[in-house]
Amino acid sequence: MDGKYGDSTRSVKAVGSKAIPGRPVAPPPVPASTYHLSPDETEPLDSYGRTSNPTWRQLESALAELEGAATALTFGSGMAAITSALRVLAKPNAKLVVPADGYYQVRRYASEYLAPQGVTVVEATSADMCAASSDADVVLAETPVNPRLDVVDLHHLAMTCRGRGATLIVDNTTATPLGQQPLSLGADLVVASATKA
Repeated sequence: MDGKYGDSTRSVKAVGSKAIPGRPVAPPPVPASTYHLSPDETEPLDSYGRTSNPTWRQLESALAELEGAATALTFGSGMAAITSALRVLAKPNAKLVVPADGYYQVRRYASEYLAPQGVTVVEATSADMCAASSDADVVLAETPVNPRLDVVDLHHLAMTCRGRGATLIVDNTTATPLGQQPLSLGADLVVASATKA
């Protein structure tokens, strides 16, 4: 989208609603869980609210615009987003680096669920994240870290990961895309908990 717009305008425009007199500027939330089905199953319509609905798509479009991403996915929680990413990316025999000073549930998940599957889990503080990532396959950085607000040099970490061929995931909960855009600094994936921002 055109860079001349501010964050609020870009968010509204990303939803893609047309300016129709007498209609809302932004589409209203759709709370429906079920929809009337089309007899033509190939027609791309909503069928069940758990898998997709107009409200989610609008939110995902706005988030993608703010993050500078091609697309975005919403989950029920930030931890659901993190575990989904790690389940896909941290395969057996992979080395995963997680923040030692970040959200404790991430460390717990990695040690209790990924390590028994053969993933080597390494905990690193914000200050040691780049050094610990030099031979990693997947790196999850949280910056700024909640609650101490320690930061990681994301550009340097991204270059370290890129040189190794590692995937860099950034938990951007504290900064939000309004304060920091990890993708523009070289991250591969951004996760966040909207309830904490």
